[in-house]
Amino acid sequence: MTSAIRTHGRYEYSPIHHRPDYAFPEGRRLAVYLGFNIEHFDFGAGLGANLGPPSPQPDVLNYSWRDYGNRVGVWRCLELFDQLQLPVGCLVNTALYDYCPEVIEAFVARGDEIIGHGHTNADRQGALPEAEEKALLEYCRARIAQHSGAAPAGWLSPWISESPLTPDLLAEAGYRYTLNWCQDDQPIRFATRSGKTLWSIPYPQELNDIPMIIARQMDGRDFADMIVDNLTRCCCSRSSSRW
Repeated sequence: MTSAIRTHGRYEYSPIHHRPDYAFPEGRRLAVYLGFNIEHFDFGAGLGANLGPPSPQPDVLNYSWRDYGNRVGVWRCLELFDQLQLPVGCLVNTALYDYCPEVIEAFVARGDEIIGHGHTNADRQGALPEAEEKALLEYCRARIAQHSGAAPAGWLSPWISESPLTPDLLAEAGYRYTLNWCQDDQPIRFATRSGKTLWSIPYPQELNDIPMIIARQMDGRDFADMIVDNLTRCCCSRSSSRW
């Protein structure tokens, strides 16, 4: 005797080769975003991406490696973005407004979109009770609006950690899209309990730098090849477009 498999109820199955030919507004065939994560962590506590094997807290090696990004790496990337004239979707922990607000200000000055990414990547959002998760989403949205001039339309959870209610709470808090899911090449409208629209914009995990460089031990050339191959595949496919 088998039982029914639980489902999320957010969207129905749809094979991509059976869908109508896809185009974005103005007949554009391909849309690309550069998701640039800027994060801040508790010192001596909580979660954190690890360059080396985790050590007992305070884990100075891994903490300082991450902090290098906010002190040095982000500014070198900004120089590159300016040189190549690349717009960026800047995914920010709101703790950065307390620690290094000039980093976010630099992206706002370029006209880049600021996207909510929790308060700190030291915590998992999906473990929060509903009231606390709702408060987090509303707090981050209000903080970004206050300091950067516009409320964020999009959200990526720290560690892509969701509760069963996250899409509902995002829509109710005023967010228009989530980057948490990587299940498709095209935007998908999610069902929410309020009926408010929430779009799922693919965030492809295979093109995420930390899993590729740290977990798979690949180098920058391999990463570049993966990005080029992904775009080439999408451009050559009649019915598939990577957002």
